[in-house]
Amino acid sequence: MVDAFRNMLDELMGKERDVPLGKRQNKPLEFDDPAVCKYELVALCPNRLFRNTKSDLGSCGFTIHDDHLEWPNVKEQWDKLPQRDKDRHTYERDLIRYMEQLIRDMDAKIRKNKERAEAESRPKVLKVDDQRRVDEIKMRQAELVARAAQLGEEGDVDGALEVTKQAEAVGRQHDTLYKQLTEPERTMTVCDICGVFINSTDNDQRRLTPGELKAREDHLTGKQYLGWKKIRETYADIMKARDERMRGPAEAEPRRRSSSRDYREREREGGREREREREPERERVRERGSSRDYRGRDERDYRGSRDRDYHDRDRRDRHGGGRDYDRERERS
Repeated sequence: MVDAFRNMLDELMGKERDVPLGKRQNKPLEFDDPAVCKYELVALCPNRLFRNTKSDLGSCGFTIHDDHLEWPNVKEQWDKLPQRDKDRHTYERDLIRYMEQLIRDMDAKIRKNKERAEAESRPKVLKVDDQRRVDEIKMRQAELVARAAQLGEEGDVDGALEVTKQAEAVGRQHDTLYKQLTEPERTMTVCDICGVFINSTDNDQRRLTPGELKAREDHLTGKQYLGWKKIRETYADIMKARDERMRGPAEAEPRRRSSSRDYREREREGGREREREREPERERVRERGSSRDYRGRDERDYRGSRDRDYHDRDRRDRHGGGRDYDRERERS
């Protein structure tokens, strides 16, 4: 008791509360101080959620939490750290392991409690005398059904209808008695969050008594339900954030590579498109060049032929006529 009171004073006023003012170190509290709760720095301290309940986890191994006077400064120091430095301190991993163990233990408790609830919520086995009463009513109903069928075959429609009504009434009597004798005294369910038993004489919430409704409301606002709900949600949020941090760079690199590939592909496609656009112009240039070459060849051929004719006439004139020239040309 004394130790608990001392720890409470340490949390509220610090360990130097009894040291004279002149001898106090007045050293500001750092986030990595051994007394600072590292779970609370990251998200929450599970041990502080279930005080004075059946889920009480005992005292936390750290003494300084969010109710300490210097906590805002300590928390600010932690929040300003780069994620790289936070990971190096392992506070988050420690909290994850702690919450994983707590959740595993609670889930095992929930499975065990559900087995017990199912066993206690099964219909009761009929006693010998009760079974005899139920069987007698069932036999009487069968006799009435047979009597109604016989009257119908004989043509007594009104009599058959009357007996059928009696058989139906006996059947309802049988069902009511059977339910009363076999129905469990209570129906038990188990909370999927905190493993607490929820007792009710009827699972239909619309038909719950005011007292049962009040009990369910108290359960949903109680320390155990809210505490375990917070642990599960906090664990899910931390794991999601870690997954996004780990997956982010790995996904960003493929996106950059994909963007680079897309850019190169667009450049190649643009180049091919420009080539296609230039092709008609090149074709026209080739056609113009071919036409000029063709005209040049024709002109050269024409000039060459004209020059040969001129030289031939000139030689014939020098040799005294066309026939002499032709004979000389043939001899040569």
